[in-house]
Amino acid sequence: MIKDIYSDPRLYDAANTWKTNDIEFIANAADEFGGPVLELGAGTGRLALPILKQGHAYTGIESSPAFVKYAKNKLAQFGENATMLEGDMRSFELDQKFQFIFIGFNSIFHLMNERDVLSFFQSVKKHLTNDGTFLIDTFIPDPLFLYRDKQRYYVMEFDMPGRDHCIVSEINEYDNETQINHIQWYFNYEGKDEPELFSFDMHMIFPDTMDRLLTDAGLVIRGKYSDYEKTPLSSESQLQIYVCGK
Repeated sequence: MIKDIYSDPRLYDAANTWKTNDIEFIANAADEFGGPVLELGAGTGRLALPILKQGHAYTGIESSPAFVKYAKNKLAQFGENATMLEGDMRSFELDQKFQFIFIGFNSIFHLMNERDVLSFFQSVKKHLTNDGTFLIDTFIPDPLFLYRDKQRYYVMEFDMPGRDHCIVSEINEYDNETQINHIQWYFNYEGKDEPELFSFDMHMIFPDTMDRLLTDAGLVIRGKYSDYEKTPLSSESQLQIYVCGK
């Protein structure tokens, strides 16, 4: 049986313990741009924690009910300063504007077509203060990855609390017409003959498309960077980090 990778927040957190290189960058951005802060595609609250620890008022929107419930428990220690909502980031209505809005860790690629991306950007603009900042952090799609041979490739390995060591491999199939990358992960646990299967799709958004859709939504691109040290975006970049405003 193929499972939804976003149905098990504990597994998701365990599998992504390696992802720490963006934490200081996002926390510093919250300090630089100020609160209140809104995160779209908030996941299990991984990036909410450092923001809240620095005293900012935080709101997160996440579509997975399981992730929202898990994140609420994780952030309960911060009381009224932390709000986690189940919602659709393509079209949301909050009775509040935010000084800093961001979407991190490739979450924007879960918007499956350009229409959804544009609607998302329009919703962001509606909730951004006049001098506020909108930040996007995602990777740049690599054709060598998208069009590679149809075989399993190593992704990562981790220890699941209460379970054995797990090695993750993947296979993907990219649809050039829709620009959607269909991905299947194989979780191979020590001592088990058969892997657990998970699937998810990602809509590949290249920088030229990101530029166009941000402009169409009426957002102004203030800066484009290739890493968390704010190196200017180039043809050699692996990340595309956008800093935008109204």
